[in-house]
Amino acid sequence: MRVEIKINPDITEVTAVIHAPKMTSDLMELVETLEGVEDRASLIVAKNDDKVFLIDPVQAEIIRTDGRDIKLFDQKGQEYTLTKPLNKILERFSKNFVRISKSAIVNINRVDHLSNSFNGTMYIIMRNGVSDYISRKYLADFLKRLDI
Repeated sequence: MRVEIKINPDITEVTAVIHAPKMTSDLMELVETLEGVEDRASLIVAKNDDKVFLIDPVQAEIIRTDGRDIKLFDQKGQEYTLTKPLNKILERFSKNFVRISKSAIVNINRVDHLSNSFNGTMYIIMRNGVSDYISRKYLADFLKRLDI
């Protein structure tokens, strides 16, 4: 098999084209492997009780720092430890997540409700019951994401 890679900075999505005289089981396996790469890249790697989990970002509600650790809380309120910093997670999943403070990001689709708090901040409650404050620094961007 000959492999050829063409780099083009104008392309926004990686596309693999396979030229073959006929479909074989090896080709099918290759296609499944290539398609699986994107699926794995869209998952969050997390740990809990010495086990490693692959979590769909849709299941995550809030991710925040806890001392030196980064904690993810899923829809059931289950807590996981992450290895990547908040800014890296936000870069990868900015479509669903928004920063609410220096130490927390939330899945915008999993917000239950907001309430006013003291000193110009807001209190955010997620659907799983986990709550946090939206700091004044990030409040305007957060409300803009909600179209408020």
